[in-house]
Amino acid sequence: MTEREEGTRSGKRFAGIAIPPELKWSNFFNLYLATFVMSCLMILPAVLQPAFLKEVIQIPEEQAGSINAGLQSMSYVATLLFVGLVGILSDKVGRRILAISGFVACGVFYIMFGHAQDISLALGITSVKGQIFITYVMRFLVGMSLITCYPQFIALVADYTETRDRGKGMALNGIMMGLGSLVVFLVLAQIARKTGLMSLFYVAGAIGFLGALISRLWLVDRMPKEKPEKLGIQEIYKIVSKSLPLKVSYFTTFIARPDTSTIATFLILWMVYAADTYGISQATARGGMVMGTMGLVSFIAFPVIGVLLDRWGRVPVMICGLISGGIGFCIAGMTDNPFSPVMYLCVAFMGLGIAGAVTGANTIASEVSPRPLVGSVLGGLNTMHPLGVLFFLQIGGFLFDKVGYNTPFMMKGIVNLVWGLSLFIIRKRVVVAKLEEEY
Repeated sequence: MTEREEGTRSGKRFAGIAIPPELKWSNFFNLYLATFVMSCLMILPAVLQPAFLKEVIQIPEEQAGSINAGLQSMSYVATLLFVGLVGILSDKVGRRILAISGFVACGVFYIMFGHAQDISLALGITSVKGQIFITYVMRFLVGMSLITCYPQFIALVADYTETRDRGKGMALNGIMMGLGSLVVFLVLAQIARKTGLMSLFYVAGAIGFLGALISRLWLVDRMPKEKPEKLGIQEIYKIVSKSLPLKVSYFTTFIARPDTSTIATFLILWMVYAADTYGISQATARGGMVMGTMGLVSFIAFPVIGVLLDRWGRVPVMICGLISGGIGFCIAGMTDNPFSPVMYLCVAFMGLGIAGAVTGANTIASEVSPRPLVGSVLGGLNTMHPLGVLFFLQIGGFLFDKVGYNTPFMMKGIVNLVWGLSLFIIRKRVVVAKLEEEY
């Protein structure tokens, strides 16, 4: 047992996680509170964008799938460009300062995002195409803000916890992400219905400033004492290329992390454009209820997943997550009516899948990374997220427009199942820390 692990034997615990002597219960509480705030900011575009583009920008219906997918992709373009550098920077300057900066930027740019049309008109841009371009720019700036702070919370979980409790720590991170999804789809989406879409942009701005306040007052860094001799993308590549567990966690992130964006983008979009056919009003709110169900299932599942990660193993949990998500997407792909009750079953499978696969991948990556390079390796892991989202949203947008509204779901389900079964075949070669020796 390392000296660092010995330091956690102080007897203090937070949700079953040992608290190191230099940290307080309030540090853990506010770490997960800030994670919840971050989750709300990350999920909100799925609620805001379809209605904003249709009602404010008034995009052509026949291009709705491609434009919405492209707008959602702006955040992931920003992630792809900067997340690796953000991870390296976090190992140099610390997690806390980046979290504060990202939250402040989120508060500013979310409000500007809501005024994209006003900004366009102020610049003399009156065409729909020009206003779409300005909307894309605003979404890109929001994406840059999100990626500045989001990776810090996973890195802080790795910094705050030791091997014995890291699965529970990562699962609790997932619980907060699921809770944020619940609040957005079940509460904030309803605010937009009652008070107007623009009010939700202001709420998003206020949430960003709240996150900055929490991070400034109650978060602390707990960086490893040893400093890395080299920091850079080449160093990360060398580490990942020599580790099968890291390669598996990276590819699983590429496959599974886009699940939330895929279902949120195309399900709500499908509902918005199928609402008239089925005589449904307030399609966004209905979509929020379905997505809220997924968040609720994930929220309930995460505590169990945390225990399974530490007791059963990271890889088996990850495989089960991929297969569960694949089943949910395939059932959705065989459904013709987005308002059908079967959608609740689909998103339940998806919620279980996301919880297991993503948390398993995060835990493996943080477990096998060299301690001084945790932020950098997790930055590389987070790069897989936008790559996956860009890949699946663009293919899904094409399928949505050209083949059918339900085809993006079938495509995603097949991919999840194929990778889950492939991982099952090679599972014995993916060796992570032998945690049973510590019990």
